[in-house]
Amino acid sequence: MENPKVFISYSWQPKENQIRVQQLAERLSSDGVHVIIDVWDLKDGQDKYKFMEKMVADPEVKKVLLICNKEYAEKANARRGGVGIESTIVSEELYQKSDQTKFIPVIFENNHEGKPYTPIFAKSRIFVDLSSDDVFETGYDQLLRDIYDKPRFQRPPIGRMPSYLAVEDSACLPTSNKVRGIKNAIMAANPHTHLLISDYLDLFLSSLLGFKIDLKELTNDNFIDIIEESIVKMQPLKNDFLDFIQAIAGTSFLTKELLSDFFERMLQFYEDNEINIESSDSLIGVCFDNFRYFNQDLFISVVTLLINKEQFEIVHDLVSHHFCIYEDRRMSYPKEYSFMRFRIYNYSLDTFANQRMQPRRISVVADRIKANALKVKFDDMVRTDLLLYYLSLIYPGKSMFENYWYPNLSPYNHQFAILPRIVSLRYFNKAKVLFGVTSVAQYKALISSINEPNLRDGYHNIPSASKGLLIEEAGTII
Repeated sequence: MENPKVFISYSWQPKENQIRVQQLAERLSSDGVHVIIDVWDLKDGQDKYKFMEKMVADPEVKKVLLICNKEYAEKANARRGGVGIESTIVSEELYQKSDQTKFIPVIFENNHEGKPYTPIFAKSRIFVDLSSDDVFETGYDQLLRDIYDKPRFQRPPIGRMPSYLAVEDSACLPTSNKVRGIKNAIMAANPHTHLLISDYLDLFLSSLLGFKIDLKELTNDNFIDIIEESIVKMQPLKNDFLDFIQAIAGTSFLTKELLSDFFERMLQFYEDNEINIESSDSLIGVCFDNFRYFNQDLFISVVTLLINKEQFEIVHDLVSHHFCIYEDRRMSYPKEYSFMRFRIYNYSLDTFANQRMQPRRISVVADRIKANALKVKFDDMVRTDLLLYYLSLIYPGKSMFENYWYPNLSPYNHQFAILPRIVSLRYFNKAKVLFGVTSVAQYKALISSINEPNLRDGYHNIPSASKGLLIEEAGTII
């Protein structure tokens, strides 16, 4: 880095002050600063006032240090001597350019009240305190950082506005205020609460139809923007549902039958309303990518809430349950799907949107889920996503297209343990139902037997099942 030029303005009185200033100049020089000071740079025959004026106004001089002691403040205020001339020049610069950061008051002396001696024209300026040995090193570091423009605290990169804030019409959703009514009914022990819950779930499903995109609106140029806009507009519906889960958590209304039946109805709703959630890269297929994203985000969020509430039996039912869906009502036999039906590859985001980004992202879906995480902590969602991956290997789907739950959020994983509290025997005895085991020995045998696909590619932080699920440490803390 080029040596920054700094001019020091100070008073020669008392002698001790002159010595301290020269010591400061020597130390700054040793730290790469080109110090301009009269005793080094003012030659015989030069006009000292012209010299001072040039230093203060010279654009090559990056900083002007105003060494403030009692003599300097008094002379500057009275406009006496060289200090007075310099202060006249400096004050004019400061008043003309109120945002000027070129001039730094450096405090060498305080008055009897402990307040710094500063000239009137510089009293409102932020100063550097070198007035005593106790503060010198901290102040010197601050001064050096100011000179080199290397502040201790730097502004972090500015991100993007959370997507949910862009939604203007959340109050127009049919489900708006329904959750509040359910909360009030639970508190009042209303005997009709179950009817309110049933009504809410019906409204939730019917609301999905309002987000169906007309294929006629889509072109190869606009479909990504339309899909992303729809994803943003669906966020209030997701957040409503998470509020609903929070409202009934810890009550008799939250049961495994309630949620498994709801998610099964949700898949059937898509089928009945010709919303095809099978993965597709054609224009007629990507028009449903808003629902594919919504399903994945909602399912991970709900399971995260359930894990946090220690509702392990409900989670077990969701991941081991087979959803029966009639793809044609005239047929007598339904198709069976596992929970992996809620995680379908999203071409609009992870392929086409990603192609126009520089640099490319590992997963745009993961980025959007992170940006939209409002009701649950994103770090918890990352762990849930990986847990669902492990559980998909324990409870595989029956379809050849349901091999395992691919953990999109794993690039954001910074944890070694995915279910860290399982080291506690007490917690293990509650969580063991997730894995369908009754003892630590069975748990270890089950996790050790998992046949994992090779997903390690340097981008996705996916611990092996034995490490992520802590089979060596499980249940060891009593």
